[in-house]
Amino acid sequence: MSRVTLIVAPFHYGVRHVRVGAGPNRILANNLVPRLEALGFIVDIHEISPVDAYYDGDLGKSLEVIRRVAKVVRSAVKDSAFPIVLAGNCNTSIGLAAGLDKNDLEIAWLDAHSDLDSPEETTEGYVDHMTVSMLTGDCWKAAMGTVPGFAPIPLDRFVFCGTRDLSDPQYHKLVRSPAQTVFGRSEAYDELAELRVAFEIRLQQVLGKVTQAPCLVHLDVDCLDRSVGMANEYAVPGGPTGRELLSCLDVIGLMRCPVGLALASFNPDLEGADTVAQVATDAIVHLVGLDKSREGQSCLV
Repeated sequence: MSRVTLIVAPFHYGVRHVRVGAGPNRILANNLVPRLEALGFIVDIHEISPVDAYYDGDLGKSLEVIRRVAKVVRSAVKDSAFPIVLAGNCNTSIGLAAGLDKNDLEIAWLDAHSDLDSPEETTEGYVDHMTVSMLTGDCWKAAMGTVPGFAPIPLDRFVFCGTRDLSDPQYHKLVRSPAQTVFGRSEAYDELAELRVAFEIRLQQVLGKVTQAPCLVHLDVDCLDRSVGMANEYAVPGGPTGRELLSCLDVIGLMRCPVGLALASFNPDLEGADTVAQVATDAIVHLVGLDKSREGQSCLV
């Protein structure tokens, strides 16, 4: 019987259960564990203990959460369990990537934002919007060196999907990068305003051939179209619906080998939270359920 380890990191910059830090437990309460068990998985739950009494500052507390997540993920992988991180902040995905410790890891970044800012470029100082730059080793290098198992991941191993809420500098930086991108719809850019081809078709096109390379799936719930619900304060129109999201996960599961999932940035105090929680839970169950129908070698090892 296959195992799943749920790693619960209910923090918003190190503070527990506020804003997006309340999202993980809301998803857990949505029958996530019984649904995974119904698929035949043994489910272990590990909640990251508080960090705010020992570390100062947004970055300092977030780094300790990342370090702890990395250690738990590594332990889960040793037990042949599929790690699922339920996080408040996107930067927790760094811990997932470090814990997986795979040299050829690819990343599917499903998010309304590129998270490619650097400290020199940001005008808002929002650490989550620097997460991809941290993963690639382009910023906070000394801090990343404290994360067990961390190694920079080249940007050409990233596929962005649903990306659309971008400033001009963010948009041009992403377009000029070696990453592949399936943009969401946006009235801010003519080339994004009239997109009609389905997300999953474009995702299949940018992924190219089937490689079965190990793939970390990062799902910021603001990837979803705002009509689904206000996933967080940054939710915008132009993203996939719940059904389109599942279709994108089908493509990833077919063309790559998912080895870990991080779901982040869900604020359950906003309008439409029940619907967003349901879609998020469906996405988790759907992705791990794909392994049940996979022929040959399982990804969950």
